[in-house]
Amino acid sequence: MLLRSRRRALIVLVLLGATGCGALLLLHRLGVVNYGALWPPTRPPKTHPFLPADPTPAYLTTRTPTREELRAPAAGTNLVICVLDAARVDHIGCYGYPRETTPNIDRLAADSVVFEQHFCQYPDTVPSTASLLTSLYPDTHLTTAGGSLPRSVFTLAKSLESDGFHTAFFSSNYRGSGLTGIGTDFELTRAFGPSRDGRGRGRQAGLPDDAPESRPAQLKVRSPEGLLTLIADWLKQDAAEPFLAYIHFLPPHLPYNAPDEMKRVFAGKHPPNFWRGGYPFRGIEPRKVTSEHASPGPRLVNLYDANLLWADWAVGELERLLRDAGVLDNTVLIVTADHGETFGEHGYRWHPDCPYDEAIRIPLLVSFPGEARPVGRVRALTQTIDLLPTILDLYQLPYPEDQVQGRSLLPLLTGEVEKVNDYIFCRTGGRPPAYVVHDLRFALLLYQGGKLRALYDLETDPWQTRNVIEEQPERAAELIEAFREFAMAQRRPPLNFLDPDAKIEALPSDSEVELSDEARRELEAIGYLE
Repeated sequence: MLLRSRRRALIVLVLLGATGCGALLLLHRLGVVNYGALWPPTRPPKTHPFLPADPTPAYLTTRTPTREELRAPAAGTNLVICVLDAARVDHIGCYGYPRETTPNIDRLAADSVVFEQHFCQYPDTVPSTASLLTSLYPDTHLTTAGGSLPRSVFTLAKSLESDGFHTAFFSSNYRGSGLTGIGTDFELTRAFGPSRDGRGRGRQAGLPDDAPESRPAQLKVRSPEGLLTLIADWLKQDAAEPFLAYIHFLPPHLPYNAPDEMKRVFAGKHPPNFWRGGYPFRGIEPRKVTSEHASPGPRLVNLYDANLLWADWAVGELERLLRDAGVLDNTVLIVTADHGETFGEHGYRWHPDCPYDEAIRIPLLVSFPGEARPVGRVRALTQTIDLLPTILDLYQLPYPEDQVQGRSLLPLLTGEVEKVNDYIFCRTGGRPPAYVVHDLRFALLLYQGGKLRALYDLETDPWQTRNVIEEQPERAAELIEAFREFAMAQRRPPLNFLDPDAKIEALPSDSEVELSDEARRELEAIGYLE
C-alpha cells in the first residue's frame, strides 16, 4: 500500500513538472518571461582578462620598423593562415586566461605581433571565412542565410596566385568547404565534404558523398591529426614555393571530443571566469541547439577547454611540419579564428546568434619572417576584413580598392597611424538578428526591426551586463550614425536594423545550397542543424 502511494505521488510530481515546463515555455513565447533568465544566474567576476594594462595603440618590444623593413624580409616568403574554429579569445593564455589551454600559441605569441582588439564580421564559419578571404562585410558578399560565395568576387587566393603563389586549402569544417563556395579558387583543395558542383580546382578536391570510401576518409579529415597528415603529404610532395596555405582546424568547435588525456586535464575543476546570465530583452527567441550545448555549465566549459588544448596541439604540430619541411623561417604565419563561443553569459547558447564579445572577439597573431621581426601588442581596433589588404600591402601587391572594404594594419606597426578603424561592425544571426557597432570604449547592439537596442560601456562594464543607452544618448547617437553610414555602403544596406519599415533586398535566388543527406548528418554533428 505504501509503495503504491509513493508511485502515485511520483506520477503526480512528474505531471506537475511537465505541466509547469509547458506553461513556462508558453509564457516565454508570449513574451511574459525570459526563458534564458530561468537558468540559475551567476555574477561575472570582478576582474576581466581584456582590461588593457597599456592604453597605447601599439607597444612593440622590438624597434619600430619602417614599412620597407617589414616588406623586405617578406619578399618571396610563404604565407600560412591557420584558423581555429570557435576559438574563444578569453580562453587563450596570451590573452589573459589563467588556464594552460594554449601553450603552443602562447609560445608563438612571445615572438609575434598580438592584436588585442580583433573582431570577426559574423560569428559563423561561412560568412566569417568569406570576409577573411574577400575583405568584404557580410551584407556585401551575401553568404549569410545559406548563401554561397560567388566565383566572380576578388579573393586573396586569386591575387596571390596571379603573383606566382601556389595555393592550397585545407579544412576540416564541412561549412568551410567548396559546398559554400569557400576555397574553390585555390589550386589544391582538401576539405571535409564535397566541392560544390564539382567546382574544386584542385587535383585532390573533397570526396563526393557517394564515394564508398567517403565516410571514413571524411571523419579522418575532421580531426586535427587527419588534416595534419594531408598537410604533411602536401609539404613533402607538392608544396612548391612560394605558397599560400589556408588551414582550418575544426577544434575547439563542437563536438567536444578531444583525446581523453586532454579531457582529464580540466575534468572536475571549476573553470575560471565562468558566469551565466540571461537575454537582454524579452523579444529574444532562443534557437534550438544540440543537446551537448543545451545547458552550458562548468562541465561543458571544461570539455571546450580540452578541445582548445587539442587545437593548440595542432598549431604546434603545424609549426613542426613547416620546420621539418625547411620552410618555417621563410613563412609568414598567421593564427586566428572565425568566431568565438558562448556559454550562457548573456543567455546565448550558440555562437551564430550572439552579439557579445564572447562570440565576436577573436585572436590574431602574426609571426613575421626575418631576424628583426616586430614583436609586441596592438590594441587598436582591427577586424577580419583587414587581413587581405594587410597581406597584399606586405607583399607589395596591388588590389582593386573599390572591391575591398578592409584596411592594411601595417601602418599600426610602423607607427604611421594610431588607428585604422574608428569602429568595427559585426552582424549576427538569431531571432531577431543583430548588428554590433564597437569602438574602443562602447559597444552598441542593434536588433533587426529597429526597436531593441543596447549600449555597453566597456570601460566600467567589460562583461557587458548593464545597458546604458538611456544614460548615454549622445554616445548612442554617434554610434547609430556610424552604423547608418556603414549600412549605406553595403551591397544590401541593412537599414532595417534602424528602421522597422525599411525594405531590404532579398538574397539572390540561387544563393541557397541544396544539402545531401550526408551533408545534413555532418552539419548536425557539429551543431548547425536542428
